[in-house]
Amino acid sequence: MTTRIAIVGFGNVGRAFAGLLLQKREALRREHGVDAVVTAILTRHHGWARDDGGLDLEALISSPELPLRDSRPLIAVLAADVLVEVSTLEVRTGQPALDHLRDALRSGMHVISANQGPIAHAYRELEALATERSRALRFEAALAALPVFTLARYALPGAKVLRLRGVVDSAANYVLSEAARGVSLARALTAARRLGIAASDTSHDLDGWGAAATAAILSNVLLGSDLRVEDVRRTPITSVVAKQAAAAARRGKRVRQLLTITPDGATVGPATLSSDDPLFAVEGSSMALELETDVAGRLVLAVHEPRVEQTAFALLADLVNVARGGTTNIRSR
Repeated sequence: MTTRIAIVGFGNVGRAFAGLLLQKREALRREHGVDAVVTAILTRHHGWARDDGGLDLEALISSPELPLRDSRPLIAVLAADVLVEVSTLEVRTGQPALDHLRDALRSGMHVISANQGPIAHAYRELEALATERSRALRFEAALAALPVFTLARYALPGAKVLRLRGVVDSAANYVLSEAARGVSLARALTAARRLGIAASDTSHDLDGWGAAATAAILSNVLLGSDLRVEDVRRTPITSVVAKQAAAAARRGKRVRQLLTITPDGATVGPATLSSDDPLFAVEGSSMALELETDVAGRLVLAVHEPRVEQTAFALLADLVNVARGGTTNIRSR
């Protein structure tokens, strides 16, 4: 079964996903019956490429720019069954990625996204559009490979998520972990950028905008809320907080940027955790999420120091599910 894929965005995640398609090509065919062919790659600033018979991914991955520079084609005219959206996050509006997802669904494509923005700002609209078109909407990679939606879809039938707590921003957690060792906030942030885990816009990580987008997604998908990104109450990480992290470490505690979600709303900000807290051990760029449910108790998901490869794998896992007929979407609970 041939699955034609169009990719929007070809930065680190897009290239890692393309590389994973090459690496796993035979395994996908042999074990899952999926013959994945990329027919188009579109970017805003680095050109585009299209071949309805299948692009030469190996050549494109090794090139810093895509070959075509004129006006790129509309998503609606692409020869693709699935759109994979991995363009740059714009956390305050979700654009232009949101329009990419709308166009793809309206054109009859399945959608797989690593971009938080569209899901944070328009999940209900996109879910309704996907359901109306009998298309799949998948976004496991939007949470950097924490498989929370796969867990909810397949392992928690009938269970109700009541509350969530988590450490969900790799860069913020790395900065606070370094601050606990006495590293200044500025030096820790520079190191996080060098590692490729921090956004160029400081507000994304330290002011909590990235975690706020995660809060909106989790709350709206798993709790059935109607939470907007701007409704999330945020407390920034400052140099004062960095000093508090160092002081807490001397007392055997840890300061973390903690996300808390209840049916009444969501908060993101520094919190001091004791050693008996399940999130205490989440160190460096690692992330974790605790779900409190009505019948399945408390569950904790963690990913150790996630890198771009884990995000690419989350995209691949969604692709396999969609290609094999998985069109059932998570309904707002």
